[in-house]
Amino acid sequence: MKKIYTAIDIGSDTIKFVVGEYYKDKVNILASHEEKAKGIRKGLIVDPNLAINSIKDGIKELNNSLGINIKKVIVNIPDYNAKFMFVTGEVDIIDEDELITTDDVNKVIKTCVYAKLAQEYELITVVPLTFLIDDSPEKEPVGKTGKKLGIKGISISAPKKNIYSVLSVIEGAGLEVVDITISGLGDYFEVRNNTLDKKVGAIINLGHETTNVSVYNKGKLMNTETIQLGGTNIDKDLAYMFNINIFDARTIKEKFASSHKRFIALNDVYEVKNTAGEIIKLNQIEVTEIVMDRLAEILELARKQILLLTKQNISYIVITGGLTEIRAFKNLVYEILGKDVIIFNEDTLGIRDNKYITSIGMIKYFIDKMETRGREYTMIEKEEEDLLINPNNKNKKDKIAISKLFGNFIGTKED
Repeated sequence: MKKIYTAIDIGSDTIKFVVGEYYKDKVNILASHEEKAKGIRKGLIVDPNLAINSIKDGIKELNNSLGINIKKVIVNIPDYNAKFMFVTGEVDIIDEDELITTDDVNKVIKTCVYAKLAQEYELITVVPLTFLIDDSPEKEPVGKTGKKLGIKGISISAPKKNIYSVLSVIEGAGLEVVDITISGLGDYFEVRNNTLDKKVGAIINLGHETTNVSVYNKGKLMNTETIQLGGTNIDKDLAYMFNINIFDARTIKEKFASSHKRFIALNDVYEVKNTAGEIIKLNQIEVTEIVMDRLAEILELARKQILLLTKQNISYIVITGGLTEIRAFKNLVYEILGKDVIIFNEDTLGIRDNKYITSIGMIKYFIDKMETRGREYTMIEKEEEDLLINPNNKNKKDKIAISKLFGNFIGTKED
């Protein structure tokens, strides 16, 4: 069985789609696509019909690229007002041989959150800190034996309106939601390594309209918060200061500006029309000062947010997201947060861009989740798997479908 997974990362600027195959402990990218986000603001659904159309368009691109019909997906949920709670639970093993199964794992997870969620909240997931078999710690209990199975974990829940709005849009696009998650989980599972898995740290994801700050303890997401500032604020600053439209401002930010005024070319000039139709010349230092001030503000707020999220000493900070692509970004980061900060750059073949970090991480988180629960799972049917292996079978499949259609039609007429 091929293990194929599709993740949809719903962002404010674009929606990212990634299809990956898990093979020999590695996720290989089969297809990726980004679609302009419509009907979405700051990660929240504001116009369901526009959002549905954006998702349909993105899935259509993937289907055309792969030659199959994707029907099942993982999707991220806005993490505004997400709640994190330490939970425990225990169940008796009823198997006569005391063998622990996936059903037992699911049962103990349900037990640990039963009647513990706030009224207006829905469970996103439970992150296991450890399982206990007869009070002995065990990472993956399925297949082991014991009389009792316990769990210590962190439950993550979010307001029902945030979850249901996303689920209704995905289902409106004709897709089945297999799992939901939040950006903080996806981000970590992409940047993680054996060193980070042993430490307390944070990830700062600099997005288009928001910045997500998440803290982790030995690889487990402990808390997350969203700052209402991102790349679009830089665009607005530039547009206001130079009286230019927002689209030109974004281009200037991405193609011309620097993150630090010590790393600029004094003679470089950018010509652009202002809103009055006049050609103006911008030099790099005046543009960079505006970009640098806003970026510094976002980084300072992120640092303060980390201190609010955890009282423990932070051993690492990883920074990622689209804003890391601005020239000389690391120099500004080192000046504000120190030189021990890790600026993560996505280098996976097929998605070499930081905007895909959350979506590929969502797939890796889901794989880990299935392995912990002792399940093997794929998001495509056997028929679609055959089409991936041999695309020529598509013509044969179409002919069979047409034959059945005419056969049913003839049968009805005869009746």
